[in-house]
Parts: sequence; C-alpha cells; structure tokens
Amino acid sequence: MGSLITLALRRDRVRLSVWIAALTLTMVYAPNAIKLAYPDEAQRQARVELMKTPAAIIMGGPMFGGNETELGAMMANELMLTLVVATSILAILTVIRHTRAEEESGAAELVLSTVVGRYARTFAALIVVAAVNLVLAVTMTVAMASTGFGVVDTAAMCFGVTGAAMVFGAVAAVTAQLWRQSRTATGAAMAVLALAVLVRGIGDVIDNSGSPLSWFSPIAWAQQMRAFVDLRWWPFLLLVGLAVAMMAVAAVLESKRQYDDGTIPSSGERPNARAINSVIALHVTLQRGQTIGWTVGVFLGGLAFGSMTKSLLDAAQSNELIQRVLAAQGNDGVYTTMTQFLAAAASAYVVGAVLRVYHDEENGLGEPVLAGAVSRWHWLIGAVVSAVAGSVVLMFFAGLGNGLGAGLTLGEPATVVRLTLAGLAYVPAMAVLAGVAAVAVALKRPWFGWLAVTFVVLSLYLGALLRLPKWLVDLSPVGRTTAPLDYPVMSLTVMFVVAAVLTLAAGALYRRRDAA
Repeated sequence: MGSLITLALRRDRVRLSVWIAALTLTMVYAPNAIKLAYPDEAQRQARVELMKTPAAIIMGGPMFGGNETELGAMMANELMLTLVVATSILAILTVIRHTRAEEESGAAELVLSTVVGRYARTFAALIVVAAVNLVLAVTMTVAMASTGFGVVDTAAMCFGVTGAAMVFGAVAAVTAQLWRQSRTATGAAMAVLALAVLVRGIGDVIDNSGSPLSWFSPIAWAQQMRAFVDLRWWPFLLLVGLAVAMMAVAAVLESKRQYDDGTIPSSGERPNARAINSVIALHVTLQRGQTIGWTVGVFLGGLAFGSMTKSLLDAAQSNELIQRVLAAQGNDGVYTTMTQFLAAAASAYVVGAVLRVYHDEENGLGEPVLAGAVSRWHWLIGAVVSAVAGSVVLMFFAGLGNGLGAGLTLGEPATVVRLTLAGLAYVPAMAVLAGVAAVAVALKRPWFGWLAVTFVVLSLYLGALLRLPKWLVDLSPVGRTTAPLDYPVMSLTVMFVVAAVLTLAAGALYRRRDAA
C-alpha cells in the first residue's frame, strides 16, 4: 500500500498542487472581496437580510443569530458551502481515478499481478485523499489566519470543510464498488453530493439556524460547527464517524465482487438492452446520465438565482454598489450576470463531454468503435455535436429556472420567456468551448480544455477585481455574450464560425495522429 500511495502522489503531483494552491489562495482573496463588497456596518446589515432569503440560504449557509455582521461569520456563512463542494469534488475524482478508473483501463491488473492485498488500492486512494485534506486544512487555516482571523475558529471552519470532503471521498470508494464504469461511479458520487447540498439547503430554509432535516446532510454537520459564532467541535466527530463507516462499507463490497466487475450490472450487460446504431446516438447515450444530472443542477441554480432578484432589488435601497449596477443596466444587468454564472457552470459539462473521447481512447474503450466502420473524424465531430446539443438542453433549463424564479417573485410572467431565450443565447459560447476541447483531444492535451473553463470562470468572477486587460476578458465567449441585456448578433455569429473552424481543425489533426 505504501508503494501505491507513492505512485498516486507521483502521478497526481501537479494536479493536486494546483488544487491546493487554488483553494489556499481563495482563503486570502475572499476576505478582501467581502470587505470590498460590504465596507460598513449598514451594508453588512443589509447583507444579513439578503442572506436570510430562501435562495441565499440554499446557496450559502445557515444563520445562527449571532455575530452576523462580523467578517469571520460572513466568511463561514458564504464560503463554506463552496469550499465543501470544491474539496469534495477533488476527493471524489481522486478516489475514482485510483480505483475504478484503473480497473476500467486495465492498469490495475498489472498491480494486482504482484503481491497486493485485496483492499490495498482502495485504501491507498483514501489515504492520499486524507493526506490532501489534512494539507488543505493546514494551508487554508494559515492563509486565512494570516489576514487577521482567530486561529481556532479558522481551523474549525477549515477542518469542517475537509472533514465533509473526506466523507464524500469515502462515498466515492463505495460507488467504485457498485458500478463497473468509472463515469457512472463518479456520477453517482456527485449525485450524492448534490443531494446533500439540496437536503441541507431545504432544511436550513425551514429553520435558518438548522432544522432536523438539515442534519440528514453531512454538509450541515460541517456548518453546524458554528465557527466564529458559537464554536463546537462535536459535529466534526460525526463527519469522522460517517467517513469511517463508509470506508467499512466499501471494504465489504470489495470483498464480495470480482475484479473488473460491479455489484450493480451496467445496461450493456443486460440482454434486452436497446441497440445503438449511430455514433451520435452512442455519444448521447454515454453522456445521458451526466446530461440529466447537470440539467437538474443548472435548473435549480437558475431557480435560486432568479428568486433572489426581488431580494437584490430590496437590498439596493441600502447598498450603493447594487444601486450603481441597476442604475446603469436595470434588472437586465442582474439577469445577465446570473445567466453568465450558469453558462460558466455549463461550460464544464461541455468540455468534459468532448474530452471523454480522449479518456475513452486512453482506456481502450474507443478501440471497438474505431475498429469498425467509424472514422476518427466522425467519432470526434459526433462528440462535439452531442456536447453542443446537451448544452442546448442545459441552457434552456438554466434560463427557464432563472425566469421562473424571477418571474414568480416579481409577478412578471413575461420574464420567464425572456430569460429562457436569454439562456439559449449562450449556446454559441458553449460551441466555442466544445471546439477548444476538440482541439485538446486532437493534441492529446486534455488540460488545455480545462484551462479554457478555468479562464471563463476566473474572467467572470475575478476579472474586475484583478483588473485584467479588457482585451483579455473579451476573449471569454461567455463574457462576450450579454443576453438578455442585449443580443450581439455579430458576436454570436462569429462564435459559431470560430467553433466550426476549431472543430474542423481538430478533426483534421485527429485523423493524422496515432491513437493512444
């Protein structure tokens, strides 16, 4: 197991270092951003009222009725959910990468041909995740404490975040035993994470300091440590206990299954499964689970964003920053920002859908397809087409959710149609990102696709704060789309042309290179 831990750390040294650096720097950036947004007591009090709205509670965290305008409590309230989700995604991806994905690719067979215990691979992955979470807890505590926060409360907040991430890493170890495909195992673990977020949100809406329903989510346990308000450590012990219990479940499941098999059969192992007769249909089928999951996520996100519109308008009466935005652009400026956030999230789905071609090629799953009467050109272009088609579904429901949330709270039914159409206006931007991902596949550089997603997110969230040059920010296709504020026909047309050129160039490169 020690050798497997060393191997995993060597393989992931760059990937893990980037995650740790990004999350640690967030703990330095976030306090300054909150100070800039809420410089005085009156604005902080207005924020408290805004954060007590149902949508804000779902996207943030509970309010405990004390120290609500202090910077530490504001940080814990607004930042913990984001950090829990980010670190949990890291844990899930890491565990699946070193367990089920290795069985799927055949790499684990080489390891198991030597003297290796049955549970060594799974627990080596979990130990790596535990080590990463420990490093994150320490570095995030040091980073945040260096900006003036109390060390004990800061440590409680950071250990709560990483404790929840460890729980979902253990959940991933369980899903890796249940399903044969790494993609399905990852999707199932992500679904559990999404369900935990939803249950915690609904529970806290019932009682904004935490209702009995909230306690059915381990995310609530981290937030109920009440850092900077009324610190208590016993919820952290619940996280430790649940993580250990899930590890035990993973061990039991692993002891009862065969190598390269899952406890739950896949659809392809069922004799009555429907035949797939085209490349596009195959891509759509492979992406179906993620498309459904992402669609539900962006719809709920849009619904939450839209329902905040009235609260934002009320908060504008005492917040000069929001007043300036509304004076310059009206409600459409707020809607544009919300829709851009949803599109930035959808960009990760699009890039991941196209990059699946590269990962299937690496794992040998693409060989049976390309060995038949399917050209590489058709295979890659089909992935781009299915990803863009999926983005149409995502952005339709993102706009619909945004429109329903805003329309119902403001009593403006026409807003539902306007914001649904606004969501679809971001499809050209999604097509550009799909083209970039196709080029990344052709060049065997998948990181290039994720770099594009990172740029879109950073330019949207931090472009103004970091004072990035306008020409650099304008390179973001999501940032260039400003619906429903306006619909720049020329820009949208150019995006479609750029997407087509990138896709055709990627297809040409893909045809001429050797397979992995």
